[in-house]
Amino acid sequence: MSAIELLKEILKVSEKAANIARVCRADDHLFKLLVQEKAPEESNSRFEHDFKTLADCLIQEAVKYDIGKRFPALRDNIRGEENPKFTNAAGESTVVTVTEDRNETVENIAKVLNDDKVAAERLVEEVYREIELDWEQWQVPIGEAATLDQEIDQLGIWIDPIDATAEYVRAQDKGTKYPNIMASGLKVVTVLIGVFEFAHGTPIMGVVNQPFAEEPETGRYEGKIFWGITIGDLKFNNIQAVDTDERIAVLSPSEQSKYVEFLKNQLKYEIVCSSGAGYKILKVATGEAELFLLSKGTTYKWDTCGPQAILRSLDGDLFDLQNTLINKSLKKISYQDRKIIRNVGGLIAYRNIEKFKDFLKL
Repeated sequence: MSAIELLKEILKVSEKAANIARVCRADDHLFKLLVQEKAPEESNSRFEHDFKTLADCLIQEAVKYDIGKRFPALRDNIRGEENPKFTNAAGESTVVTVTEDRNETVENIAKVLNDDKVAAERLVEEVYREIELDWEQWQVPIGEAATLDQEIDQLGIWIDPIDATAEYVRAQDKGTKYPNIMASGLKVVTVLIGVFEFAHGTPIMGVVNQPFAEEPETGRYEGKIFWGITIGDLKFNNIQAVDTDERIAVLSPSEQSKYVEFLKNQLKYEIVCSSGAGYKILKVATGEAELFLLSKGTTYKWDTCGPQAILRSLDGDLFDLQNTLINKSLKKISYQDRKIIRNVGGLIAYRNIEKFKDFLKL
């Protein structure tokens, strides 16, 4: 099967996801309806407040529906972050689903919105909207005969419908001294979709969509899409590398001081703190940062599969930090054991793996 055809479908569903995210932010009334706090057992302990939004769930289910419709053998291999079960103000529980029947989907969403049919219709309009992308704009190699090495049912997909959900909710933009790297705000929000092969757990295709990358007019946003593929020795991506003379390490604001001090004092990195795991890995892929390090096991497979695939298409990769430090050898993040959903050993990402080997010599 053609890898490019699968890529095109994933690019389209990522843009549908981005559209839903933008619509939900554009309407204050709608956005207030959508926000629900996550149950304690679902929360990511690193955040003081972690939100579950209907936008998250709806994006996840819409992606599953569209990809499953186009590639039925993939339908049951698509996994995401969000629990689609919602309880509304009346105490009624419903599972958010997208079906062939548009009216059924509207009724389903309306239950979550306490029978607000206007809001439900607006959301569902985006779910069923046909997406057209300019393949030339996003540098998709239409003429390339890139064939997947695996049968389609031997592939899995991880989705993070809205990475940096807390930033999506708060929308408090804060920059850093580097204009292309944001500390927080809507620009760090990403839609992450990664394809991996079951046999070895290796990411082979990834898409990172930034729904709020640019704001040409106040309150009107345009997105950017980044992608990468690795199939055997074939590597394709649309990354336009940024050359910088500075050594930049992008970290979480909550990173442990011993790692911050080591990177700053021993390795002479400029330290930049930013939110969103997907966003930080993307900055390494684009060359705007040299490394991303996270010492805590606070990310999940849905956070990393898509961005890691892009890194691999650039001869970089994403590694298990603690495992690598203990063994003094490179231990890549893998998706082979589908029971493991958390990256318990932390992360370190490099685009230039030779520089990572220098890191290990210290």
